[in-house]
Amino acid sequence: MAVEKIKGRMVELNEQIHWTPEHIKHKRFGNWLAGARDWAISRNRYWGTPIPLWRADDGEILVIGSVAELQEYSGVQATDLHRHFIDDIVIQKDGKTFRRVFEVFDCWFESGSMPYAQNHYPFENRERFLNAFPADFIAEGLDQTRAWFYTLMVLSTILSTTCIQECDCEWNHLSCRWC
Repeated sequence: MAVEKIKGRMVELNEQIHWTPEHIKHKRFGNWLAGARDWAISRNRYWGTPIPLWRADDGEILVIGSVAELQEYSGVQATDLHRHFIDDIVIQKDGKTFRRVFEVFDCWFESGSMPYAQNHYPFENRERFLNAFPADFIAEGLDQTRAWFYTLMVLSTILSTTCIQECDCEWNHLSCRWC
């Protein structure tokens, strides 16, 4: 993911956040944003959410956007999307054989996707999403400023103009309010 392209915007959005204690804004989290690098959202692991990409031998890639689309392309009705159920699904298209890539999503990418994924947004449920996002309150450990909270910032910067508004990092506890 090309995070370096949005680093400046994330730094701007961080200025809108009220951090407690205040030094988190420009030190711990601010420094992390200033040094943000592009992010490989895939991992070479067995356990995790399979990345929905099928690749042909010539490198052509099919991005599968839904269970219905997977069935349409493969003829297989997948009811469980864990690797051991879908890795063997082969797609034949335009004389080519497509197989799912090995990688799974980085678990932090999945965590940061939560506000969107729980409503299947932006594909549907726009009103439900807009009524619930951004969250009014998040409570998490201080260590999450460089993990879950960072991924929330990256994805909200890419997918919307909404940002986190207030964070309280007292007693090794992080509470965030979104704007």
